[in-house]
Amino acid sequence: MPISKKRRQTLSVALWGGLLGFGQLAAQNKTQDLDPARVKRLQPYLTTPALIGQGKYSYWGFDVYNASLWAAEMPIAPDQWANQRIALELQYLREFTGADIAKQSIDEMHAQSALPKNKAAVWLKTLDGIFPNVGKGQSLTGIYIPNTGAQFLFNNTSIGEIKDLELARRFFDIWLSPQTSAPDLRKLLFAGRLPS
Repeated sequence: MPISKKRRQTLSVALWGGLLGFGQLAAQNKTQDLDPARVKRLQPYLTTPALIGQGKYSYWGFDVYNASLWAAEMPIAPDQWANQRIALELQYLREFTGADIAKQSIDEMHAQSALPKNKAAVWLKTLDGIFPNVGKGQSLTGIYIPNTGAQFLFNNTSIGEIKDLELARRFFDIWLSPQTSAPDLRKLLFAGRLPS
């Protein structure tokens, strides 16, 4: 069912409100509750997937998405995450358009470190070509591969890749960089491995 422009804008704000620090974040670092299907889905990319940390965003009382960080090796050093394969999974609890996800991703990268307009336009086109519209219960997973780029899954299906190393790194930095606009989420994703 199509959603109105006003509702789409409200949901877009809700999606990224958490990244801007306005949402409530709940810790969910219980590895004993792992779904074997999630682990199996990541095995081709991480071999022995290990859940590092996870959290759920809620905004104005609305659940937005669950975020989970996975790695191929343990432990993972927060300041050196880009030296190993990782997977960042966002399981959506509401509907969002792929175009909104792509645009907000560029805005978040720009907020961390200014992007030249021509680079931002090229990167936006790349992300817009990868991200589909998502609905409740669906997930987008990004797999970061050092010195190669990133691959993306929509549920269990491969939907695209980024070969631009800078874009791949900056995309994951939205959540994992010390400059993230969501430091509380970063703490949850790294499961308390950050200094206070």
